[in-house]
Amino acid sequence: MAIVSAGYDGTVDEVQFAKMIPSVGSSQYGVAAAGDWKVSAHPSTAQAVNVAAGSGWGRGVFDASSSVVTVQCDPISSGTRWDLIVARRDWQPVNGSTVFAKVTGGSSKTIPTRLTNPGVQDEQPLALVQWTAGQTQPTSIVDLRCWAGNGGMVAKDALAKSYLNTVGAEVYIAGVVWRYALGTNDVASWVAASTSTTYAPLGVSGYSLTGTITVESVGSSSRVTVDINMKRTRETNDSIPSNVFQSFGAIIPSGARGNSGETKYLPVSISGGYNNNHATVALDTDTGVLSIRSLQTFSFTPLALFTLNATYYI
Repeated sequence: MAIVSAGYDGTVDEVQFAKMIPSVGSSQYGVAAAGDWKVSAHPSTAQAVNVAAGSGWGRGVFDASSSVVTVQCDPISSGTRWDLIVARRDWQPVNGSTVFAKVTGGSSKTIPTRLTNPGVQDEQPLALVQWTAGQTQPTSIVDLRCWAGNGGMVAKDALAKSYLNTVGAEVYIAGVVWRYALGTNDVASWVAASTSTTYAPLGVSGYSLTGTITVESVGSSSRVTVDINMKRTRETNDSIPSNVFQSFGAIIPSGARGNSGETKYLPVSISGGYNNNHATVALDTDTGVLSIRSLQTFSFTPLALFTLNATYYI
């Protein structure tokens, strides 16, 4: 099956022109629809993947593939390897050509060196595929496709930023808008635009949780603001022992967690029924688990209320 292309040497008809101009002019690379050129494991062939039919573009060329194309990767005898699946464009033959191909990678989960010479040969990343010794099918597929239209750009995985890094690029990935901008001494880098997402706290047994957990991008980090009330709903006391952290379970949703391995300790006052008690709250920012430790044993009586206000960065 040949891929039909417009943008190499030759004539572009009006139908091709109508399809290619909004796409080719909107971004350096892209695919047209959600399922176009999606990479998946081949159901029966070892070390092979399928590239779905559809349309895409790159470096001024618009390509339409009408059927599934299989890309064969090399066997692996030990360890793991990450191969890059690409749309390879070649301007050298008469009228040019576009094919789906693989770029053999290494053991690191990174995009390997690829062809980036528009007008000669250029490779558009579609997916990063992990092969593991002893396995015939991929053990992981990272979707690197991107979409663009009407001034906006969208990608599936943060790894796509490593090939979209041209000054002025802006792309939405997993709830965050990233902009490749010039910083100090005109050094370019990806910067998260100001965006925020609000979550509700997770439920824990014996308590009612209300309030909000807001995640706001701040530069390359995210600021999490916790403002919640935790009320005892069971008609029994919940005893908090002295000098021991007692876990209440995860109250922070996954979207407001990090991966730093840090636990934040927050000194607060707790309403425990008849008396106010000074205690320390431990909030694990990776797991979202809330724990409480007090210098004195006390109880949460029915309807006793605990308010948590905290800010941390992930």
